[in-house]
Amino acid sequence: MRGQERDNGDEGAGHRARASTRLLSVAAAGVWLLGGCAAVARNPSASKHSTPTASSATTATTTTEPPLPVTPVQWSGCGSDLQCGSVTVPLDYSHPQGTTIRIAVERHPAEVPSQRIGSLVINPGGPGGSGINDLPNELSVLTSGLLDDFDIVSFDPRGVQRSDPVSCGSNGAPADTTSALPDPAPTTAAAQQALLSNDQTYASQCEQDSGSILSYVGTVDTARDLDRIRSALGDSRLTFIGHSYGTLLGATYAQMFPTDVRAMVLDAAIDPAMNTDEYTLDQAKSLEGVLDDFSAWCQGSSSCRWRPMGDPTSALLALIAQSRQQPIPAGNGRRAGPGEIYDALLDGLDAQSYWPSLAGALGEAAAGNSSAVLSMSDGYRQNGSTNGSDAAEAIFCLDHPVSRDTSGYAALASSAGSYAPLFRPLLAWGLLACAVWPAPPTRTPAPATASGSAPILVTGATKDPVTPYQWAVNLAHELQRGFLLTWQGEDHVSYFYSACVRNVDQTYLISGALPAAGTVCTD
Repeated sequence: MRGQERDNGDEGAGHRARASTRLLSVAAAGVWLLGGCAAVARNPSASKHSTPTASSATTATTTTEPPLPVTPVQWSGCGSDLQCGSVTVPLDYSHPQGTTIRIAVERHPAEVPSQRIGSLVINPGGPGGSGINDLPNELSVLTSGLLDDFDIVSFDPRGVQRSDPVSCGSNGAPADTTSALPDPAPTTAAAQQALLSNDQTYASQCEQDSGSILSYVGTVDTARDLDRIRSALGDSRLTFIGHSYGTLLGATYAQMFPTDVRAMVLDAAIDPAMNTDEYTLDQAKSLEGVLDDFSAWCQGSSSCRWRPMGDPTSALLALIAQSRQQPIPAGNGRRAGPGEIYDALLDGLDAQSYWPSLAGALGEAAAGNSSAVLSMSDGYRQNGSTNGSDAAEAIFCLDHPVSRDTSGYAALASSAGSYAPLFRPLLAWGLLACAVWPAPPTRTPAPATASGSAPILVTGATKDPVTPYQWAVNLAHELQRGFLLTWQGEDHVSYFYSACVRNVDQTYLISGALPAAGTVCTD
């Protein structure tokens, strides 16, 4: 089925899931949004459900109502070697006997049934990515041992595509496709107000279309869904791989249900203890570092089509400023402004294999043709599912509390400018999307200790462009039984690029055997 050799665990080198890269989806892919200073009135359609208050991932829902019974998944064929089903879960876990929704699940059965250990559940990240859309990609890189010994299972989290999807009308795209996106890093008061107005309109549309579910799509509730999925699969304990934003789901699950963890790999990890400002500042610095490496590669490559005179970062800032004054035409009636250029940068910096495409797009844009930039921007905004941007916004805003006072965001955007002059303003202004979000946060940043869990393997790349390596170090230290695996690489999600990482993961997930302390993969 995969068209690759499966005898040594090296399959899929250099391959990775697009959906697993969307960790930036609110602070970046959603930067066409800007928040406001006051909470929006809640949709009356949501009033029949209790509104959750901010809570730590350690906090379990308390209720006197009996839990909703878990029914085993009823599988049916839905493609070559694939089976589909669903798991019924409460919309509001504080009222488990109330409204229910169905979480769509899909599996690839173990290829050697006599060796079957159980289910291996994978979440590709996002937020907003569809695990079902991503499953074929995961199957193309999983090692032979994992494919033989586990049912490989993925799912669309609540709010995503097949699982009661969040809808916000245009999904973040401008109504007029010939117009550029709103400036995501505004430099004038007028531009900031325009972005604020756009964000307020978007939030109102989300509430109008999906107000009854917006309060219930955060990672805390998805972790509860994951435990019901585990039970519906017939597994006494969970075996799990989380990529990128999926690591926050894994860490949250382990904190809430530590004794139900059998084995867990958290690759390209998020530190759940960070506050939201720290989160964006660290990401901005990480992206800026990879941008510097991209620029150095480009300057040394005769085939690179982006070789500006002088400082490359200054040249990029100048190109973005130029597009603010006069959006760059694409020759098809569309034009690219700062939003599309930033999207292309975020897409192209995700992996070194994309650097030539990014260089070509920037070179063409500098010459007056934005068609390649727009193509990259469009691909980035799909975000791994049909409603990726809307779901990303809804999930991120529930997971990451932000200030609703907009007066401080200009200072936040300009802070650490010497460290990250290109990306710091982008990510800071992007956070304002959550300032006018109609549903309050349901997660409070806090360390994940997962006391009583099985060992958990945390993997980090030393130059990951999206999830800084230090986040993996932090999470491994926070977890009571966390173990760090390091990959010396500059791509996002190590499993897709390192045979060494894949082999370590296979051994651990099958037998529970961990690598030696301090293990570093160098391939």
